[in-house]
Amino acid sequence: MDISCIPKLFCLPEAEKLTELNKGHINRTFLAVCGGEKYILQSLNRSVFHAPEVVMDNIGCIEAAFATAECSETAVPHFIACGDKNYAVADGEIWRIYNYIAATADTAANAAAAGLAFGTFVRIMDGKKLSDTPVIENFHDFDSYFRALASKKGVEHSVMETLYKLRDDLGQVFTGALKKRIIHGDAKPDNVICGDICTIIDLDTAMYGHAAIDYGDLVRSVCRGNDLAPVCEVTEGYAKGLCGLLDDDEVNSLYYGVLWITGELAVRYLIDSYSEVKYFRGKSSADCLDRANELFCRLDFFDSHGTEIKEMIMSCFGL
Repeated sequence: MDISCIPKLFCLPEAEKLTELNKGHINRTFLAVCGGEKYILQSLNRSVFHAPEVVMDNIGCIEAAFATAECSETAVPHFIACGDKNYAVADGEIWRIYNYIAATADTAANAAAAGLAFGTFVRIMDGKKLSDTPVIENFHDFDSYFRALASKKGVEHSVMETLYKLRDDLGQVFTGALKKRIIHGDAKPDNVICGDICTIIDLDTAMYGHAAIDYGDLVRSVCRGNDLAPVCEVTEGYAKGLCGLLDDDEVNSLYYGVLWITGELAVRYLIDSYSEVKYFRGKSSADCLDRANELFCRLDFFDSHGTEIKEMIMSCFGL
């Protein structure tokens, strides 16, 4: 089926204009103009999401949770129905569509707003249920990525030594006793649109995991230089959004989430640098190696500033 006709499956007019948006790594995304109205039209990448129907069922649960929550400052998109489902199937592909959301502010420049949005997400999803089927096999499983990298030939010994130590440190913090919650799984300012209210997008990776994973991804995303001010801002926002939800052990784990997610992403890019079939769409092996090296540098930075970041966390969470 021609892509311009996909909106008709959702009882919308055929798209008179389609513009592919290439910012994301995984799904094909289009800005579709249908009957003069703008929509975001996406095809789920089956090579990444092996159970796309589960992804969409999870999104339906998230929508329902936000619809009944008393929250005036954070929202999620409403996916337009195709019959009794929030997606359509055409030529073996899973498609979904929602109204375009215009940004009135740059979330990337407002770390506190991003922190608030994702803290609110974890709070609103507290006690809700998602599918037990993984949306991405072994996603955010540091040991799995570590083993995959260790199987590659030519990885520098110093890199593996760094990762051995990181794996051991994380294992002492993220034990079976530490609570798991529903998290976004890809928490970064790019996934929050600040319009009339802040809307959290890219809900495909929502999963059961530790709150520290979302926090770690936020810190990694907003702290790109040597200035720790964005870390303080995002921590204040995250704490405000959570509104006292986390227990003390979870709060104490947050800093280690920064190390986890930074190290994990470095490993994933390094794996892609050795692989013909890549997770990060459109990246060459050289691109992936460069990105991995950047992330290892960030890991060193976060490790050397651990005391300062921990103090910020304790202060923002009132411990």
